[in-house]
Amino acid sequence: MQDNTTFNHQADIVNSAIRFINSWFKQSKAITEELNDFFILPGNKVIGKGIIVSRLKGIFGKSDEYVGGRYDIIDVNFELLADGKGMGFVEGVAGYRNVIQKQSKIVSGPFKLYFALHNDQWKIVNIEFPGFAY
Repeated sequence: MQDNTTFNHQADIVNSAIRFINSWFKQSKAITEELNDFFILPGNKVIGKGIIVSRLKGIFGKSDEYVGGRYDIIDVNFELLADGKGMGFVEGVAGYRNVIQKQSKIVSGPFKLYFALHNDQWKIVNIEFPGFAY
C-alpha cells in the first residue's frame, strides 16, 4: 500500500497529460476530467473551467475529426509546496490532421500543460497546445 510520502507525482502528472492529449485527439468530453476548476493565465488572470470547456467545444465543433494524432513528451517537472499543494508541467510536441469536409490540414507544434496539486490530485491549470487558443 502506498502512502503520500512515496506517491509518484511524476507518473500522475504524465498520466493526466496523456489522458488529456488522447481525449484531444478523440475530441472527447472526457478531456474535462483533467481540468482544474479554474485556470491561471499569464498576468495572473484567472478564468473558470466553464470558459475553457466552452472554448474546447468551439474548437472541436469546427472539425469533423482529428486523425493520426501523435505526441512525444520531452520534459516533466514538478515542485511540492506547503499544505499538500504543488505546481508542475509536462511539455513536448504533438501533431494531428484536422479534417474539415474531407480536407485535412496538419496541426503540429510544441505543447506545455501546466498542473497544480490540490486535494491530492494534479489538475491542468493552463494549456499551450497546437490548435488551442484562449
